[in-house]
Amino acid sequence: MVRLLIGLLLLPLSGSLLWVSAKTLAGATVDSSMAAPFGAGLGITFALWAMRRWLILDPTGPAGWAARGARWSYVLGHELTHAMAAWATGGSVYAIAVGEKEGHVDLSRSSVFIALAPYCVPFYALLVAVGYRLLLWAKPDAGGEALFLFLLGGSLGAHLLFTWDSLTQTRQPDLDAAGGVLFSVALIAIVNALMIMLLLKGLFPESVPLLARLSEAGGYTKRFWSMAWLWSKPAFLAAKRRALAW
Repeated sequence: MVRLLIGLLLLPLSGSLLWVSAKTLAGATVDSSMAAPFGAGLGITFALWAMRRWLILDPTGPAGWAARGARWSYVLGHELTHAMAAWATGGSVYAIAVGEKEGHVDLSRSSVFIALAPYCVPFYALLVAVGYRLLLWAKPDAGGEALFLFLLGGSLGAHLLFTWDSLTQTRQPDLDAAGGVLFSVALIAIVNALMIMLLLKGLFPESVPLLARLSEAGGYTKRFWSMAWLWSKPAFLAAKRRALAW
């Protein structure tokens, strides 16, 4: 019950952050010439997702194989993120099962962080960033920044789209384990929105007014609660008068 109430209270903030993060993403990809490869990777991923969703694909052809491979890869990353979150918090991993449509990981313990980590941590985008950093460490003059940004945009887009699919197409036991659907969805939205803005600020600092965007989200949230109080104030005062009359 407590987490349900917390989830309700967090919904306006989560919606505000999602809106300003979308504006930040669009602004960074349009305003910064450096962001062209990142935007291309993101756009191609969205286009492929739309094709997979709305076009009829031959399940035995290359497009069908690619769609199944992408789904299997997402499930693998999902379960590995559960495992890494458990290891990071001192838990043990006993077994991991991965299929095309679903997977499972046996852990010694669970928590909100472990249950929701795959929906908040872009596993393959993290691999791309770590791989590129290792490449530059081993060979500082390797270059390849455009390819890095392209792969990062594509992997981030895949994380966002597959997370959306997971949350909207099937009921996820992870959400119940974390404290309920409402609480979990609000938390996932907040973390993903902040992750997007922080990532873009790190990649394209001159094109991302991070503090201004956060302030904007705070303003939207404050405005929501002000309007909610304005609308509910008469009912609240009437209930108060009746309670005092008793």
